[in-house]
Amino acid sequence: MRKSLLAFFFLCSLTIFRFEPIFAQAINDYNNYKEKYPKAEVICTRMNQVLEIKLEDNHPKITYKTLEEFFYLGENNSGYSNRSISYSGFYDLKEYKAYLYSVQNDKYKKYEVKDFKVNDFQDDNIFFDDSHELKFMFPQIGKGNKTVIENTYHIKDPHFLPKLYLSPYLNYEDIKYTLIVQDGFEIAIDSFLHQENKLNFSMVKKGGTSIYSWMGSSPKSLDYEGNGPDMGYVANQFFFRIKSYNVKGNKVSVLSNLTDLYHWNCAFLTKTKEDINQFKSLSDSIVGKETNEEKKAELIFNWVQNNIRYIAMEAGYDGFIPAQASSVCKERYGDCKGIANILYSLLRSQNLEAYMVWIGTRSIPFKYTELPSPVVDNHMITALKINGKTLFLDGTSHNLKFGLPSPFIQGKEAMVSSNNCEDFTIEVVPEVSFTQNTITDSCYIIMDKKSLIGSGLAVFNGYKRLSFVDQLSNREYRHIQEQCRYYLLRGNNRFILDTVWLENLDNNNLPLLVHYKFNIPDYAIFVDNEYYLNLNLDKPSIPSKVDLTRNVGMEYRFMAGETNDYYFEIPTGYQVLSLPTKIEKNTSVMNFTNEYSLSKNTIVRKQSYSFKTLLLEPKDFPTYNTMVETMQKNYSDQITLKLK
Repeated sequence: MRKSLLAFFFLCSLTIFRFEPIFAQAINDYNNYKEKYPKAEVICTRMNQVLEIKLEDNHPKITYKTLEEFFYLGENNSGYSNRSISYSGFYDLKEYKAYLYSVQNDKYKKYEVKDFKVNDFQDDNIFFDDSHELKFMFPQIGKGNKTVIENTYHIKDPHFLPKLYLSPYLNYEDIKYTLIVQDGFEIAIDSFLHQENKLNFSMVKKGGTSIYSWMGSSPKSLDYEGNGPDMGYVANQFFFRIKSYNVKGNKVSVLSNLTDLYHWNCAFLTKTKEDINQFKSLSDSIVGKETNEEKKAELIFNWVQNNIRYIAMEAGYDGFIPAQASSVCKERYGDCKGIANILYSLLRSQNLEAYMVWIGTRSIPFKYTELPSPVVDNHMITALKINGKTLFLDGTSHNLKFGLPSPFIQGKEAMVSSNNCEDFTIEVVPEVSFTQNTITDSCYIIMDKKSLIGSGLAVFNGYKRLSFVDQLSNREYRHIQEQCRYYLLRGNNRFILDTVWLENLDNNNLPLLVHYKFNIPDYAIFVDNEYYLNLNLDKPSIPSKVDLTRNVGMEYRFMAGETNDYYFEIPTGYQVLSLPTKIEKNTSVMNFTNEYSLSKNTIVRKQSYSFKTLLLEPKDFPTYNTMVETMQKNYSDQITLKLK
């Protein structure tokens, strides 16, 4: 993924720092861009950014200026009218401007936006944070128009430098990124290049500063596809880190390596550190007379799940400082950091080997070992070392089985802290095998005339159980029935789920048992005293083929397996002419087996299907499609029942 930064020694003029609109005949602009990008609705004609780092009053002063100009080639541009400018306690917005350049008589007429509305940033997953936005609207954007937004920020913490980020789904005409660094600062530049890099790089010295420049264009390289990985996995990105700076001859470290990042992170833990012994009476009441250490940990984890409500809170440094465990316990709510802290404190009070952990979710493509920066993580959990293994415990998930990591941290590097903030380890959270995330369904079926009547038991394990229960926010019977119908749909849309009842719904550590009864009216075909019947009742769950022109992978929440065993009672007086041939096919991404047998007066059909990857890469699409074709063909096989 990571490549060395290519240096093209290209001398640039300081005029790139002047953000002045370039005027030209509007018709010529449109014709030129339309010829160059005939399928594009919008292109970025200019993206200029300047990041200046210098020392002022013995502290870093960081100024960040941005300009973006978009040119509109499509007919319908109403979706681009409502815009916003984001800022926060770390990114202090000092200046901002927005313009629309409308075409009138083959010339651009400039309209400056005057009406900005301050609004708190809204995120459904965050109860409170200090991010804000200035909302505004461009007047109606017509074909051939341009919009420009200019901002100037003061960055208050040297750990949070902006990155150069190029979307692979957009055409960039004119990119100019400039990094101006005063002598005395040591800078690191980390590049993550997934597409061809067409930016020219240069570095010049001018007085007491170094000027780094990236200039060029970046044509669109990918088509946007749903269910793909986060854009960070496919976009070219350049990250800038202040490794250290000098103040009066003294070196001040910032982010020179992982140790710096760890000590910066751990300093936030020490702000709310408490005496663990104060949690002993509570943990004693939770574990009771239990002596097995792993069972103790399970009881404590379940208590946190059931008694502490998760509410995300991000406000300045409070987004990094865990709430005191005593406060979380008293208030009965906390964010990921606070919940990790109360879980850690309760486990430690029972002398269990627990640790606080920083980790990034799967939406972040970077590893600690390749980018020692706060951008690598956005979550906190608790690690428990027990019986020679490490369990990654996330108390923010109310329905998660003890011992399983959250689905969204599988395969991620975790920074595990020591209890004295002196040392850390980097450990990888395991990916949970498809053999643990299963639905095992078994049902008995009889035929009444042309209708099928059946009863069965479906057993949900691992993340399959988690997904089912997470979606069951309303536990009224009709809602349970509706959700079970979605999971248990058999045959066709005439499927009727008559009755359903659940076992172990409130015990996360046991499989969820779904008992059900159903009927499918007029399912079998009856012609000339013969029944034609397709016992592949689960065929609605066959995945669709992937378009081979798709150029980004497909991401999955977790790997999973499914087994369906059907026992069909042959009607009295009928016999089976033949059974479909067994099929078994295994590939690197999927397994599929379907077989039939006769047992006295019963047809037994056993089918299993598993998906074995979290990211289906484009190179695997042909294999995947071949498997889907095999499944589709096999699922069309019918059984003929004939009078004896």
